[in-house]
Amino acid sequence: MKHTKEQILEKAIKVIKDLDGNQSMRKVNHVTFIGNNKLSRGNNIDKEHPCWIAYIESLFGNEDHLTISDETSEPLYYQNFNLITLEIIKNNEGIYQYQK
Repeated sequence: MKHTKEQILEKAIKVIKDLDGNQSMRKVNHVTFIGNNKLSRGNNIDKEHPCWIAYIESLFGNEDHLTISDETSEPLYYQNFNLITLEIIKNNEGIYQYQK
């Protein structure tokens, strides 16, 4: 494990604020380290990768999941409670956004 729970929690809060346009009312409930998580998106699909999962408060008592790489501390993808998975990129200004 390269990053601490506190570092990943801080990163998750920043990503959610960026994705919500800095007006996020959603709360990061907690983060959990997964040593060998099989990725479901991106260049390393189906490969095992050390990750953190941030559990994000969502609508109607549901939770969304933000997957963050332990190696880079960068977000890999976001999965909402409807199981729609979206990849996340960082734009030139350093703001996280959904990849179109």
